[in-house]
Amino acid sequence: MSIRIKDCLDNHEAYVATLTTMPDKELAKKLDLVHIQMEIAEQKTNTAALELLEIWHHQIIEARIFKAENRIADAPNEMELAIADIETVEAQSEQRQEILKDLALPGRPASPKIKKPQDAESQLPLF
Repeated sequence: MSIRIKDCLDNHEAYVATLTTMPDKELAKKLDLVHIQMEIAEQKTNTAALELLEIWHHQIIEARIFKAENRIADAPNEMELAIADIETVEAQSEQRQEILKDLALPGRPASPKIKKPQDAESQLPLF
């Protein structure tokens, strides 16, 4: 038994768990690629590669079934997460601005002004 096949069998659960985090479109694409590779392996009578590809095929199908049965949503990609973060920050900023507007009294500015000392002698010397 080759090292790769042994590794796939030993870490079967971890690999399936990793596959379940992928979008279903990506899993379908992986499955198509495995089918193509299996055809090539059959043509070249490469039994070791065919055995490994059958394990991969089984793992991908198992991951897709697990996702469907447990209604696991596709994990968002990095770009979707970044956009969601930006939208969250903008929404929070808008909420803060609304709160500040509500707290401001009529005739009074929303933010207090800093009072400057009247005479320079009241400041401590720098040296």
